[in-house]
Amino acid sequence: MADSPIRVIEPTEIPPGSAGVVTAFNALSEALANDQVFAPIPQQSRHYSTHQIQAIQEAINPNAPCHADTVAILTTSGSTGNPRGVELSASQLSAMNDFVNSGAVIGVRLDAPPRWICALPVTSVGGVNVLTRSIAAGSPPIALESIAGGSTFDPDEFANSVAKIRDEPVFVSLVPTQLRRLLNSQNGARALRHCTAILIGGGPTHTNDFLQAQDLGLPVSYTYGMTETSGGCVFSGKSGPGTDFTLDPVDSRITLHGPSVAVGYRPIAKGDFTAFNSTFTTDDFGVVDLIGQLEILGRLDDIVLVNGVNISRTAIGKIIEGSSAVQGCYVLPNLTALIVGSPLEFEDASENIRNQIARELGPIAIPTFRVVTQLPTLPNGKLDRVTITNLYG
Repeated sequence: MADSPIRVIEPTEIPPGSAGVVTAFNALSEALANDQVFAPIPQQSRHYSTHQIQAIQEAINPNAPCHADTVAILTTSGSTGNPRGVELSASQLSAMNDFVNSGAVIGVRLDAPPRWICALPVTSVGGVNVLTRSIAAGSPPIALESIAGGSTFDPDEFANSVAKIRDEPVFVSLVPTQLRRLLNSQNGARALRHCTAILIGGGPTHTNDFLQAQDLGLPVSYTYGMTETSGGCVFSGKSGPGTDFTLDPVDSRITLHGPSVAVGYRPIAKGDFTAFNSTFTTDDFGVVDLIGQLEILGRLDDIVLVNGVNISRTAIGKIIEGSSAVQGCYVLPNLTALIVGSPLEFEDASENIRNQIARELGPIAIPTFRVVTQLPTLPNGKLDRVTITNLYG
């Protein structure tokens, strides 16, 4: 970094709703065309507090120099702590664009470029993926007003957005909570069936939602990636172009290699820049099945030690969410399972859930259950693990 030229970083304020998508689309297009740096910061809204915005500004650290190839500085979600600023080059941002836009991500080849619906915040990598792929496809995305707290995510608005697209393939990226809302809405489910490709990322999909999407024959690709890998780079367990993954032989930690891995982390305060060199070691662990597909089993920091036995909170949560009585779940480090759902319906299902956990993970893994109204989420749809722990831990 000492030899890198000092470049002026002027963060772009992104308002909530569709206006923010227009602002970000134009700013990112200009950055890519003119060798500038796109550094989006959300304006305050019901999704972004003053504290969150300040943390994002500190992570971007606009007064520090950036790498000569950097065209975007995005911040991680901060779901387990403060966000980190990540520098990305144009080639890294675009590494998966052709693969996704061509339809290969769902196993088809399209004759025309897609039209994207933007349903994710464009200050995070999921939304920026939609912007870069829209730029590559040659047309701006159709934006939902609900983005970044502009309004509540509405299946009818989504359906209306899909209906606006006549002669082009319809592509959309969603987080699991959005998929669930759409599947539970007649208009939303009908609109999903009109989509050419549906990318689901940002966290594990509820078992029942996965099965329902499968039953409907939806063209879904479940993506795995993070800001440090320019978003999704593994699609339904298969590596994207030029990408590879390895598992640590001791703890099965996942390392990702390839053209979409970011330049590196921004320096914090007066710290040093951290280069990735096309390789990023995640905090996740997984397993490779018999046909070479990667299955994400959870985060390493989700493992708790109980009487000398390693227990995966993620594994417990997956079993719990397999029940139709459960709308959402998060297992705290003290093995308290927070359940979103009807208390009466969950009470009826709880014995079967306990039995399944005992059978698959051992009786020692059976958590204490607590039914709650909702679980806090971040603007990108991920569970806000820090807030949840502070509230209930």
